[in-house]
Amino acid sequence: MRILRLLAAGVSAGASILVIGFVCADRLAHMAPSPVARIVLPEPSATGSIPVQPKPVAAVKPAPAKIPNGFDTERLNALMRGDPILPSKR
Repeated sequence: MRILRLLAAGVSAGASILVIGFVCADRLAHMAPSPVARIVLPEPSATGSIPVQPKPVAAVKPAPAKIPNGFDTERLNALMRGDPILPSKR
């Protein structure tokens, strides 16, 4: 049984080393281009060689009028403050 355990550990370690070797070989075969080749030149408008045309600004629309929807904000605020919500008796 000791020999089987030794063989299993050896096969496991050997397979791991083999996989690591194949991954390293694949990475070396497909290396990314050097960083110098990937330099992106800035856009001419960013360097100031071409003036930037201002974009037209859309007119600001006024906010629509509030439509009462039955929600009483003042009553909610009173509840949160702890004020009594019952109307005063006449």
